[in-house]
Amino acid sequence: MKFNDFVLGVLVLIGAAAILVSARNFSPIPGQAYGAETMPNAIGIVAAGLGIFMVAKSALAGFPGRAVALADWARSPAAVVGVATALALIVVYIVFSERVGFVPIAFLILLVFMLTLRTRIIVAVPVAIFATILVQQTFGRLLLVPLPRNDFLSFLW
Repeated sequence: MKFNDFVLGVLVLIGAAAILVSARNFSPIPGQAYGAETMPNAIGIVAAGLGIFMVAKSALAGFPGRAVALADWARSPAAVVGVATALALIVVYIVFSERVGFVPIAFLILLVFMLTLRTRIIVAVPVAIFATILVQQTFGRLLLVPLPRNDFLSFLW
């Protein structure tokens, strides 16, 4: 599926607004000059700038092309399954991440998605483990973003 620049710019603006609004609820870190909202705010501001640029560029060009066009690969059943799986896994993360914790749910989501995309299990398992640890350490320790936790595997971090 391909969106023209105007539609994509509007979607980016909506996403930027959602990021900026949700970052307002992040709690500050005591003793820090920056808090958990710093990176989401920076990303939201950059995304808003990008969205405005895309909308303006499309408007100046006279809104060229169709709003939405499907590529040939997007009509295959495998692509439809991949997109449906990605959306379902996002819902799974939203629903279960607070109860299960970030590490187990992130590992499971990465593993299921790679297997859906026909990655061999001998590759998918170590990549899912490595990516989960990398994301947890980057966001949890380096950027101090509060990720969902529970008792399972909490001794590791």
